[in-house]
Amino acid sequence: MRKLLLPASILLLLFSAIVINIYLLQKELHQFYLSIVREETARVKSVVEGTIAGGGDPVEALYSYMKESKLLKGATFRLEGREIPIPGSDISSNYYRETVKLKPFTFTLYFNFSLLDELNQHLTYIFLSLLLFSSLFTLVTAWIVKEYFRKQLFYEREKQERERLESINLVIHSLIHEVKNRLNTLRLLSYRMGTVCSGDTCKNYLIKLKSEVDSLGKYLEETADLRRPVLLKKTETSSVSLVENAVSKFGDLLNSRGIELKTDLEDTTLNVDPEKITSILVDLIKNSFEALEGNGKKEKVIKILGKREGRFYAFYVMDSGGELPKTDIFKPFHSTKEKGFGLGLYNVKRIVEAHGGTVEAYTDNGWTVFKILLPSS
Repeated sequence: MRKLLLPASILLLLFSAIVINIYLLQKELHQFYLSIVREETARVKSVVEGTIAGGGDPVEALYSYMKESKLLKGATFRLEGREIPIPGSDISSNYYRETVKLKPFTFTLYFNFSLLDELNQHLTYIFLSLLLFSSLFTLVTAWIVKEYFRKQLFYEREKQERERLESINLVIHSLIHEVKNRLNTLRLLSYRMGTVCSGDTCKNYLIKLKSEVDSLGKYLEETADLRRPVLLKKTETSSVSLVENAVSKFGDLLNSRGIELKTDLEDTTLNVDPEKITSILVDLIKNSFEALEGNGKKEKVIKILGKREGRFYAFYVMDSGGELPKTDIFKPFHSTKEKGFGLGLYNVKRIVEAHGGTVEAYTDNGWTVFKILLPSS
């Protein structure tokens, strides 16, 4: 704002100078006309005085003079309390008047200032035109300057954001490298445990452990470079089975924390990557779980709804928390969690858009709603 002060001050000074010059010009024109009128009045007085001194008719002399004058348009004379107009006079209240006293007469002279009025009118038009031009020029200049600084600020923020993302990417890649090493160790351990493990229960746990390790490995591979497009392995999958697989990841965890889970699903077949769609549903349920876990509300409910909407199938993951941060929650590395990296919802958005769908978040009557639209044949 301070940077606009100098050009604004210069424009104000220029406009003030123009206004003052127009005012002074009007004043000089008025004075010029008054001086001409006074000269004309002096000549009329001289003619009338000479006529009276020579014994002539002053009214006749004034009539003759008025016919030749371009300024004097009319005259009256007062005699014995009567106001008598000179023959041929054009008398108007808009005319400028001068009084000449020559005993026993008092003459009132009427001068036409219409030319001065026209000049004043033209000057007024010029002033209004300059005012309009100056206002438009000021607005355009202010807009140009504002746009310039807005773009500069945008580029600066973009630069800072790029540097921030590069720094965070470096940290993420370092963490991923360390986690991969630990995953390799877990794979080795699970393999060795499989050689000594006996019993169906043990084997079932090992299968789940291997599945989770493999899923985590794939997730890390995808997260290693967020600029890489999402690769999909689509197959015809039931919409209900997608939700059931996601819910099964939580087991009895929700009930143990006093959170009720409700589902209302219209079953249909979707051509999607089931593993990735299940993973984003898991992320959204996990977000709802974490939002409700620290929420002081008595009623803690998560709803998962699914239904066809035109050419799309809509998943609604809702919780009774009814709150959303006032930020772009789908932007990478922007997390409202104290220890979050801000990648969960960003990956949700990437996966949904890779399927040709959309995702949005909003609040509705005390509910936090995540809506996913996926193409449906």
